[in-house]
Amino acid sequence: MKIILLDDHKIFGESLKMLLEEQDEISCVYVSKGQDFLKMIEKDAYDIFLIDINLKDDKTGLDLIRDLIEDNPKQKIIVLTSYDLDNYKDMAFKLGVKDFINKSVEIEELLERIINVYKGKFKKIDKHISDPLTKREIEVLKELIKGESKKNIAAKLFISERTLYNHIANLYDKLRAKNIVEAYNKAMELGYIDPVM
Repeated sequence: MKIILLDDHKIFGESLKMLLEEQDEISCVYVSKGQDFLKMIEKDAYDIFLIDINLKDDKTGLDLIRDLIEDNPKQKIIVLTSYDLDNYKDMAFKLGVKDFINKSVEIEELLERIINVYKGKFKKIDKHISDPLTKREIEVLKELIKGESKKNIAAKLFISERTLYNHIANLYDKLRAKNIVEAYNKAMELGYIDPVM
């Protein structure tokens, strides 16, 4: 099984390459830059593509995956990342990746999941939110997090207070949250908003 690994974190990439190559049936090529990755896949065929999302590059891992799948929808692509927000998972699975794995995974589990993808045994993971938030609901949530009064939020967004309350009810319902703290935590987990530093 030939694997190509793309990750801009060189210590992680080199270490994982060594761990993978300890397996008899695996050979692994490691690259840290998107451009090198594209050159390598032009030259050679690979069974498995292991790709990180966050690359210090012109393109993100998701951009590269989109291009790969356009060329060949049957590519066996696995996202291996520490950015395992549900929003990214949704995007990746919609693009057609076969698995989405957090970097904190144990090597035994990683190997098992790579082999499953290689053998065609993979299942699509259900989305965590069946009804995504609208752009307006995200705006409302961001204002609520700042602690603004409902009256001020309505004025700022040029909507009536009644409309604002409808948006709040909808986003609480979609996020299955009872209050703003729960809504914030769930929205952050799903990748709708960045953590407040």
